[in-house]
Amino acid sequence: MTARHHSTLTSVGLFRRQFFAAPFASVMLALLVAAGALLATALPRAVAAMHTAALAEHLAEFPARELDLLSANRSALPELGPSTGATTLADDVDAVWGGQEERLLAIRDQMPAELARVTDDPLQAVIAGPNSAKPDGAGPGSTDYVLYAGFDPRLDEHIELTAGAWPTALDAPEPTEPTESDPGVPAAYEEPAGPAPSAEPLEFVASEAFAREMHWEIGQERGIPLGADSQRVVLVGTFAAKDPGDGFWTHLPVPLEPSVAFTADGTLRITGLGFAHPNSWAALERSQLPTTLEMWFPVADERIRADRSAELRSDLDEFTSVGYPVGSGEWEYYFSTIGVVGFSSGLGDALATAATAAGASDTVLATVASGPIGVMVAVLVLGARVVFERRRQGLELAAARGASTGQLRGILAVEGAVIGVPAAAIGAVLGTLAVPADGGSAGLVIAALFALTPAALLVSSAPALSPLRRARADFAARGGGRLRWILEALVAIVAVAAVVLLLRRGLATSAADVGVDPLLAAVPLLLAVLTCLIVLRLYPIPLAAIVRAASRGRGLVAFLGSARALRDPSAGVVPVLTVVVGVSIAMFSAVLLGTVQAGVDDAADARVGADAAVAGIPFTLEQQEAFADVPGVEAIAPVYATDSIQVGIDGRLRTTTLIVVDADEMRAVQAGRSGATPLPDELSETGADAVPVVISKVIADSIEGAEDVELDRDAFEVVGVVDGRTAYWPRTSWVLMDRDNADGFVGTFVPDRVLVRFEPGADAAAVTAELGEIAGEGATVTTPTMLRDELAGASVTQGLVVSLVGAIVLSSLLTALAIVLTLVVGRPARERLLPLLTTLGLRRRGERALVAWEVGPVVVVALVAGALLGVVLPFVVLQGIDLRAFTGADQQPGVVFDPWLIGAVLVGSVVVTGLAVLLASRVGGEASAARAMRKEEEG
Repeated sequence: MTARHHSTLTSVGLFRRQFFAAPFASVMLALLVAAGALLATALPRAVAAMHTAALAEHLAEFPARELDLLSANRSALPELGPSTGATTLADDVDAVWGGQEERLLAIRDQMPAELARVTDDPLQAVIAGPNSAKPDGAGPGSTDYVLYAGFDPRLDEHIELTAGAWPTALDAPEPTEPTESDPGVPAAYEEPAGPAPSAEPLEFVASEAFAREMHWEIGQERGIPLGADSQRVVLVGTFAAKDPGDGFWTHLPVPLEPSVAFTADGTLRITGLGFAHPNSWAALERSQLPTTLEMWFPVADERIRADRSAELRSDLDEFTSVGYPVGSGEWEYYFSTIGVVGFSSGLGDALATAATAAGASDTVLATVASGPIGVMVAVLVLGARVVFERRRQGLELAAARGASTGQLRGILAVEGAVIGVPAAAIGAVLGTLAVPADGGSAGLVIAALFALTPAALLVSSAPALSPLRRARADFAARGGGRLRWILEALVAIVAVAAVVLLLRRGLATSAADVGVDPLLAAVPLLLAVLTCLIVLRLYPIPLAAIVRAASRGRGLVAFLGSARALRDPSAGVVPVLTVVVGVSIAMFSAVLLGTVQAGVDDAADARVGADAAVAGIPFTLEQQEAFADVPGVEAIAPVYATDSIQVGIDGRLRTTTLIVVDADEMRAVQAGRSGATPLPDELSETGADAVPVVISKVIADSIEGAEDVELDRDAFEVVGVVDGRTAYWPRTSWVLMDRDNADGFVGTFVPDRVLVRFEPGADAAAVTAELGEIAGEGATVTTPTMLRDELAGASVTQGLVVSLVGAIVLSSLLTALAIVLTLVVGRPARERLLPLLTTLGLRRRGERALVAWEVGPVVVVALVAGALLGVVLPFVVLQGIDLRAFTGADQQPGVVFDPWLIGAVLVGSVVVTGLAVLLASRVGGEASAARAMRKEEEG
């Protein structure tokens, strides 16, 4: 029996032998494809996750009341009555509040899908007050105690009892029977009875802080005004919030901590809130107490996703533009019940602001990414060329033996598919698993393009195959002919036109609506291509001078190396482009990183406004004096009031915030600070008919051109305009006034923010700690360093920093790889030349020098050109990029060159490029002279 012999000369066998004859190039190309597919799928997901995290951080800055879908009604009261069984209220509470909750639930069922997904079931509460609640027997001038009474049908879901008992419900009055009259005789009109107190006191519970500050013992009764009489109220227990961070508490005037302030006449006023049994409202609805009915749908901001914010904004507009019936709206006695209501929310504006910031970050990331993307494509082209050169000899032999062009292209297409498809699939899967977010389908489409790229590049190289002797590249005509000039001129025209358009247009602020700006994203790459073409045109001039100088010398290496670099350059457009783009993007990223970091520093300093800012709760005179007496404190400047005020504009009213400071105190604290709000001397002048004020640009724009403007019905004179926010108020709409002029505009001067200036050399940590102890629980002490860390830790800023560092590293590595691949492509020519030179006495050191000459001159020129382009790019590109989303400032930061950062990046680029040339110079020169002679004979 003879053993069977399986031939390996089948198509599959031959392909397998060809692949494994030189697998390094194919494996390397597969790794490049896998890396590209991984980045293509992972980066969109990472950006989507960054936007969602940034949106969550932005929404966290707003109290829940500003985001919830709210209907606040001061002139209408709830329509009481039971539901049909559709609520989850307790039976006794449902009998009073169930009907209205059922109607609110029906409104939620009408919400658009995305809005319904991010909202919870409705809540409602009646707040009665403010009501004076002084202890019995209190005389004139005593402390003024003010009580708000709350009626919440879901009270037990929000609080837990800590002492005493739960309040019981007052008995509702019996309905009044109509007066009977004789037939045919109209009934006599009866004046409705005025408000009357209940026979039993109104029981309520309050927070422990309320009981302590109000000096209200459990079981103690007090009276609140009710018409001409007094309604008795009694504290029966204290409670603690189940979740103090619940958005429910932001809908209450004074939720858990009572407010302590001084009135204009110096009287101490303490205001707090207590909860009665929700059914007690049925007994008090005719009481004519000052009342507010709030109904709202809580927004669950943790469910909001950045990629769905546009849909959510559309749903909000649709929902808030319609009225919804919640009750009959009928008048009963002195009040009307709730009827058709509308809901409003600040969520839409918050989403719009976040979308603008996201659009700005997308534009920056696309601009930074355009460079590495270009380098990645160039490296893929080089990698495919390496694979093609490894297969050239076998394919040309097949062509000489009768293989058709279609068969050759088929072989290349199959190998390209074998290299690209599995690698792209693996990269796409890894990229999908690496970032658990939804980045859309664009990344998968790009990954599919990466999968097809090797096959397309290899097939496009098929026309270069020839069974005959190949022409020498150094005999080709220099200059490339008319077509090359035309193409280069077109590139120059497009690049210059793009720059001109960008500079004329200025800062792009509509990214939220138009998405990534293609002009901004394309400009860096267009300028890099133009620079590359200039380098290729100009670098032969000094190189020719080097050749002439070397020809007069005695050394072979310098003359032969420079002559070969001039006549047969290995570095064409692709490697030069990778060096120019890689270095320029690395430099641009370094400048942008330094600019953002400097912008964050300036924003933190401007927003704090001093060495430290103490804020959070109203501060008493004793606390203010204690702040000033802290060792290491040079001066303090309280912000005495931040109250709402009406600006009259030709009869129209606009609500803004009145900021009251002592200009002299504030100047002393902020002296020497670059970001301080300017306070003109005229601000402190008194006695004029028009009160002097400094206003924000938002208010200045709104009153521009108006003939009649007033501030709370008084004349005012604008002595300064400031663009953006101040250290005294976090919004962009405000009016600032000196304290000496503010007596008629605000009721109290109780600051809840105090700016502090440290003495030179003071221990900032010790001073900050002591300020915090004096301020007490609920207050915060912030320094510029603390705020700088907070701003730098924001998701969008961290994402930008990671992207810039990644762009620097990726561009540098791809540049090095491109240099290595360039010399790998030129290896066949060296395998013919270097062994022959070795037989003539050329040593190994000379061989490496000759290899370095192939790319050295053009790489040096490209490195210098890339560095210069990297310096120019920020002044061009940053004209159209809005960096305020990253810095937290109101103004666009100026370009900042950090010498240490730029120097490190430049040195790193030089080192990486030098190492790449050194490594590549060791490629080749291993073939023997006999093999080289055989190659020449085979042609």
